[in-house]
This record gives sequence, C-alpha cells and structure tokens, in this order.
Amino acid sequence: MNAKSKPLKEVLKDVPQGVDKSDWECTQNARNRPKLSMPHRTGSKPIREIIYELGGKHGNPPDMATIFFETRKKDNMLLEPKTNKKYDEIQELLQVETFLTNIEVVERCFGPQSKSHVVGFGGGITSKDLKGGSTAKTALLEELKASRKEKVVLLEELNATRKEKESMKRRLDNIEKKCKMFESVIFRDPSSPPSSSE
Repeated sequence: MNAKSKPLKEVLKDVPQGVDKSDWECTQNARNRPKLSMPHRTGSKPIREIIYELGGKHGNPPDMATIFFETRKKDNMLLEPKTNKKYDEIQELLQVETFLTNIEVVERCFGPQSKSHVVGFGGGITSKDLKGGSTAKTALLEELKASRKEKVVLLEELNATRKEKESMKRRLDNIEKKCKMFESVIFRDPSSPPSSSE
C-alpha cells in the first residue's frame, strides 16, 4: 500500500494486518507531531481546561495572546522562533484593535478556520461555535456603538457641570470678598479715622 498518495482518512482506515487500530492512529500522530511548526505543550490537558482555569470559569476567559502563550510555553518561555513571531503578531493586533473577539484574532493571524478545531482552542471546537450567530454579533456591535455614544454624551455633561461649578465658585468667592469689605466698613471701630481709600 502506498500511504503517501492517499488522504490521511483513507490511510487510517487501511490498518495493516496484525496492528491494532488505536496503535495505528497513535503511530500516525507520532509521525505527524514533528511536522508541527508551533506545537502546543499542554500534554494531555485539554486547551479548554486551561482557558477555564485562566478565568473562563468566572465568565472572563483570557485573550488570545494569553491562550497562545499558555498553551505553547515551556519553562515559562516560547522556544520556537515561529511561535515567538506569531505571539508578537497576536499581541500587536490586540493592542491596536482591543475589541476583537478571540476567533477574530485567530482568523486574522492564522487565516480562516474551517476544520474541526480552531487554533488555540483544540479539537472539537469549530469557528462557528466561537462566532455564534451573526445576528447576536450584530446586536452586540449595535449595543457597543450605543454605549460609546452614551459615554460621549455623559462626558460632555460632566465637562459642562465642571465648568458651571467653577463659575459658581468664582461668584461665591467674589460675594465673600464683598461681605468681608462690608463687614470691615460696618463694624470698624468708630474712634478710628476713616481710611483714605474709603
């Protein structure tokens, strides 16, 4: 059998006689692993579990840069130059466009995700799972736009209130000065001669 000319699915179906199917699949995985240019280093721990531990359990999953680093680090550092370069690219993108979702970051840095797994999320997750419905995304974007507009209006109101407060303070300071002047005229000692300024 010429395995090189066949797709992987067919090769995995054609298990040689005397070889257990699970051993055959493991052998194929072992052959393919060295070909990976940016391998994850989570061992048998699923990536979803790492995301869960890094805040996902509290509804605050980490950003894609954190996920990428945490799943590819060894001794708290990235070893492969290609992995370092991709990590830098992800970080730069997140600094420029802070509102991108993780799947948007993945697709910008790794291209469209159409397989049975998404880079940084492992097997069993598809891009459709992470994107949600397009109507949900549209609704969230509209809500974000409305929140930004409301923020601008509130900032303008806050600035107007500050200016009004400063004006009131100046007027109050002037009134206090006049009161002190009147006090000094009214309550001055009658035996003292009036000053030349009076």
